[in-house]
Amino acid sequence: MALLSAALAAVVASDRPLPRAELVYADLQPAFTLDPQRMSYIQDFRLAYAFYEGLLRWDNDTFEIEPAAAESWTISGDDLTYTFTIREDARWSTGEPVLASDFVYAWRRAVLPDTAADYAQLFFFIAGAEALFAFRAEQLERYAERPARERTPEAARALRRELNAWADENLGVRAVSERVLEVRLERPTPFFLDLLCFASFMPVHPPTVERFVSVDADSGRIEQRHGWTKPGQFTGNGPYVLTRWRFKRDMRLVASPTYEGAATPLSRTIEVRTIESPETAVLAFETGAVDWLTDVHVDYLPDLVAARREGRRDDVFWFANFGTYFWNFNCTPVLTDGRANPLADPRVRKALALAVDKRAIVDQVRRVGEPVAHTFIPPASLAGYDEEGAIRGVRHDPAAARELLAEAGWSDRDGDGVVENEAGVEFPVIELLCTSGSYHDKVAQAMQSMWESALGVRSGIRIKETKTYRDDLKRRDYMMARGGWFGDYGDPTTFLALHRTGDGNNDRGYSDPRFDELFDAATRERDPVRRYDLLEEAERYTVEETMPVLPIFHYVQFYLVDPRLRGLSDHPRKQQYLHELVIDRTAAGAD
Repeated sequence: MALLSAALAAVVASDRPLPRAELVYADLQPAFTLDPQRMSYIQDFRLAYAFYEGLLRWDNDTFEIEPAAAESWTISGDDLTYTFTIREDARWSTGEPVLASDFVYAWRRAVLPDTAADYAQLFFFIAGAEALFAFRAEQLERYAERPARERTPEAARALRRELNAWADENLGVRAVSERVLEVRLERPTPFFLDLLCFASFMPVHPPTVERFVSVDADSGRIEQRHGWTKPGQFTGNGPYVLTRWRFKRDMRLVASPTYEGAATPLSRTIEVRTIESPETAVLAFETGAVDWLTDVHVDYLPDLVAARREGRRDDVFWFANFGTYFWNFNCTPVLTDGRANPLADPRVRKALALAVDKRAIVDQVRRVGEPVAHTFIPPASLAGYDEEGAIRGVRHDPAAARELLAEAGWSDRDGDGVVENEAGVEFPVIELLCTSGSYHDKVAQAMQSMWESALGVRSGIRIKETKTYRDDLKRRDYMMARGGWFGDYGDPTTFLALHRTGDGNNDRGYSDPRFDELFDAATRERDPVRRYDLLEEAERYTVEETMPVLPIFHYVQFYLVDPRLRGLSDHPRKQQYLHELVIDRTAAGAD
């Protein structure tokens, strides 16, 4: 009875309303993780910049590089060795100093296949990182071949010791002293400092994380439980600490008492609410329950935009974004149910792309004015890249689509309206996977109609809850699936790496030797003009010939914002640092 009473008291206490935070904002999707090495969604990254501080940060208005946890750095003459000095007053929320070894620990775990980090390959610019990944994969493979009696807890721990010794010797990241971190690269990487601002490169607190780490005796893998990211356990080194997190409900951030850096919080308390219904989220803003809605997906968004343009509202905002909305093609030869996959043929993918009228989708489905996307990388978003607009992509051409589909062996051979191959096998119904509560199903419906009228190809729509959709995407349990990508750093590779064989974000299973050759040649190229030429050809190849994705439009970000909110950035690469946001209580209409 005593235990039951204590548990009940804990539940009641956790559900007790808190005073309204100084800033309240709403996301349509919940945060999936607070582990920076495992993050891959925008709402998670936004929190990363609040809870952690990397070596460097971007200026959120200009995206120039600024010091953060590192107070200074030097670069060797051959552009291969970077040496960072960490601020003496950099502190974890426990009060302990932030050490160079904390970065070593975090970056190692990002590389290991045990962590299954989507961004592991970003670390492969570091000397020995790709070799470490391969060493660990081979180590686990050999361990799995041992007889069961030899796979013991002590054997698994010995495997990890061997791994650490190998990394100490071969990985190009080392703590020269408590405050000095040295990083050696495989090859000169012109955007490396920009990369270090990204969330995946943030440190974690080793003692906290290790309390939730174990080694699986059967597989030898390092098992990393998520308990360290929960309130009462969480340790960060950023401007905020976590005091409450109720998954799919809300999260409470409070200014960290130990943080002494430049990212001083302007709002001492922030509440993040998850409101998965777009309509409910807008209603929450309209009633004053939230100060900022980070994404607006309601069917009547065109009416909100029109009201702002006509001067009837002052709380609707939109900005160009460094991102593209697209649909993934499953490029693997065999679907998860064992059927042959016709989309494995790039001619079929291109035919489907040629049959889609993107302008009609933008003008008649979306109706808010996003730019039509013929390229994967938003045009003119990167200085010096494709400035002549030579990458044209594919344009709406139903006749060419029919010819290409027939070239791939699929046509209506007997005039019955059914597309089939030479063996008489009908073209399978294309299953379009998307998430609920947004415009994706309407885009899918538009494509359905276009494909059926232009090609005689039928399709169906499968709508999933966000987490289930994400799981299906990672398993490639789909034929086509909605997708979206926002650049993580200021270089074309932040988009094009998604197509590289084996990349953690290559959810399409696309693997093309020609693309990999171009991409890898660009990573070795020292001349910046020649390097961009190679990347331009890699993008042209994928948006005009092999089509791993079907770009639809380049994102425009729509917000609902209390006009008194200060600190939001309108830069296309915006991260919206939470420490810069504050409600101006002196502005007109303040309470």
